[in-house]
Order: sequence, then C-alpha cells, then structure tokens
Amino acid sequence: MLMKNTCALLFLLLSARIACAQAPGVPVYAEGRGTRPNAVLTEQAEKLQEASELLSMTKALEQAQRTQCDIVLPPADTKPLTPRERWQRALKAHLRVGQFYLCSKCDKWHLDLAGGYALTADGAVATCAHVIAPPPNMKEGWLVVATEEDVILPVTEVLACNVGTDCAIIRVKSGQPLTPLPLSLDVSPGDSVWCFSDPSGKRGYFSEGIVSRFVKRPFMSKKEAAKLPEGTEVPKPVWLETTTDWAPGSSGSALIDQFGNGVGHVSEIQTVLEEPLPVRKRKNEGTLIQQLGTQIVFHQAIGAAEVKALVKKP
Repeated sequence: MLMKNTCALLFLLLSARIACAQAPGVPVYAEGRGTRPNAVLTEQAEKLQEASELLSMTKALEQAQRTQCDIVLPPADTKPLTPRERWQRALKAHLRVGQFYLCSKCDKWHLDLAGGYALTADGAVATCAHVIAPPPNMKEGWLVVATEEDVILPVTEVLACNVGTDCAIIRVKSGQPLTPLPLSLDVSPGDSVWCFSDPSGKRGYFSEGIVSRFVKRPFMSKKEAAKLPEGTEVPKPVWLETTTDWAPGSSGSALIDQFGNGVGHVSEIQTVLEEPLPVRKRKNEGTLIQQLGTQIVFHQAIGAAEVKALVKKP
C-alpha cells in the first residue's frame, strides 16, 4: 500500500511539474494527430461571413490600388528589452493575416493564414502584399485576421498597398486596442534581430539571428514586370537579409530589434543548392537521381522604410 501511495504521489508531482514547465503566461501550442488548429477559426469566419462583416476579396483588390494612407505611427523605442520582454512584445503585436475562401478545386472552404503585425492601437496592421493577394484556386473569398488568442477579427479595409515592394497596410475591427510595434530604420549588419512567426504552421516560433546585409533589387519577377504599363519604373525595395529562421507561413511577420522596434517583415526565402554532378548509368539500370545538398539559405525581409513609405508624412 505504501509503495502504491508513493507511486501515486510521484505521478501527481510529475504531472504538476509537466503542467507548469514554463513561466506563467507562456502559451503551449497543441500539435500532433487529432488536432485541428483552424477548426475554431473557420467556424468564427463562417459566422462573420454570414453576418456580412467580412471584407470580400473583390473589394480588397479594389482598395489595394491605394498607394498611401493617413495613420499616426508610434515613435521608435530606445530602451533595450530583456529577452523575455522582446518575446512578449513580438507575441502581443503578432497577428495572422489571410483569406477565408471557397476552393475552386475541391469546393471546400479553406482558411489560409500567414503573418502580420499591429502598427497602431486603433487597428492598422502591416503585412506583405502577397499575403493579401487571392490564392490561385479561390472561387470566392474574404480577407480575415486572427489573433494569438484564436479570435477572428474582421478586416474593414485595405488602407494602402504596394505590390512592387511587397508591403500592405490593412485595418481591422477589434474590441480592444492592439499592441503596436514602433518602426525603426536604425539597423545595421551585425545587429541582432528576432522574429515571431508560424513557419510551416508551427505556431509561435521565436527565432534569433543577425542582420547579414542590405540589398536593393526588384520583388517582382520579369514576367510580372512585363505586365506593367510601358515606361513604368520597376520598384526595387530595400531587402534586409538575416540569419534568423523562418519558413512558408512566416510571410508578413515582423522582424524586431533589441528595443522591440519593427525593422522589417518576412518576405522571401532563397535556397542555394549544390551544383549537380554528372551521373553515370550502368547497363540495364534505371535512371539515377542525385540528391542535391543545401549550401546556404537566404532569409530576406522587406525593410521597415518600405512600410513607412505607405504612410503619408505629417
């Protein structure tokens, strides 16, 4: 009996330790078989769509022709934050932006979310232009935003957008003030930066790196640039390359500095593979496929200056 009671006590203590294995207020994300992370959000989106509270993608695309908006950005902070404070700042400002849409292939409803971050307490949110673009298999859809607490917020309008610099500012309707990220241009190679995002659907991933370099090049492909009116100058945004980790699904998520200021947002990843080697085939053998290794991965963010360019100067 004593042994049985001792084992039971140890089990309870171990369970309590596991349940409190992180500091107070730290979220624990559910993963694995049987989890349906978007089920709650999809149900909310359906109800908002039925109540005509969501912005249709048709309307959003019309409003995306706006090139500037009139909002007041908070000033950059200059007080260094502790590691936990940086994580908390990034967490509170982070939002998920995307579409709730009817698929033209499977005729089912999907919720496709990437990243974004609050710019003002009254609902201005920054993200990538390609994040608010409609999916190729969309029959009809609506623009939505989700909080870290799994609450869908209706998007009321697209305030400004520049496809050529992969920047967009939207406005959301929220029952309480958002936690904005100040923007800063005071960033240099060698500076430490951090990113809170959802790479490949893995919620709440916080990574650290350094700024590697700045590059000025087009975001648009040659095919996209060819569609511009003759004589139109192809935009060449300033890119901030970093060793910070992210993956598909992180687009639009903020990159912050030691003060908790936004210095850019996730836009692209470029992977450099090994050069393929000649493959010899022996008689009666099938085709041999050579596995190419990864030499380096470039993580590229759009600099905060491009977001500021969408805001009218006072």
